[in-house]
Amino acid sequence: MRSSARNFKKRAFTLTEVMVTTVVAGLILGTVMSFLVSTANFAAYNEGKLLVNHDIRKFTSELSDNATYSNFFVIYESFTNRTVVDDGGSGDFLVLAFVDDDNPSLYTAVIGFYRAATADSEGPVMRFSTLFDSPQADSLENLLPAPSTLGTHNEIIELSKGLSDGQLFYNFFNRSITVQGEILHQGSNLKRATNTYNFTVSPRG
Repeated sequence: MRSSARNFKKRAFTLTEVMVTTVVAGLILGTVMSFLVSTANFAAYNEGKLLVNHDIRKFTSELSDNATYSNFFVIYESFTNRTVVDDGGSGDFLVLAFVDDDNPSLYTAVIGFYRAATADSEGPVMRFSTLFDSPQADSLENLLPAPSTLGTHNEIIELSKGLSDGQLFYNFFNRSITVQGEILHQGSNLKRATNTYNFTVSPRG
């Protein structure tokens, strides 16, 4: 009995052994947690890049399809500031106008794309489409959605920044629209997913 008790006492962990084991276990746990966090950030960043590319393809497709068949375009400063942007200027609100083949003074549809943000901030890109049952003789400005409807339309890009004087749409000789922007998604907690976007399209006239 006494021999067994002595052997039991010899097999017990010392305070130093317990402390060393705790430190080693902490280091292993820290390494595993760091690996898991890095893996999660990497996966989130890759998902953000995929979403950015999806937004770019969607935006390019919608803008190209609509602009190609429109009769003319107008670029405004923003959705709430309806100041027209002339050749060589940039704005955050693009309107594509469609007119009647027999009477070009009548509008059959207006389609708009706008960035819901200021020139100094990020914001989504929204789209609206208004088709008229009968051609409209009203002015183009009166056929547009009211400024108070800002942000209520379909979102096609989650976040964007304008690269042309902080705005998205550039008026190229009143003939073409050049889109210059940066498309963003949140991505990981450490690094945002982003991609520069540059695209030019011209209405048929």
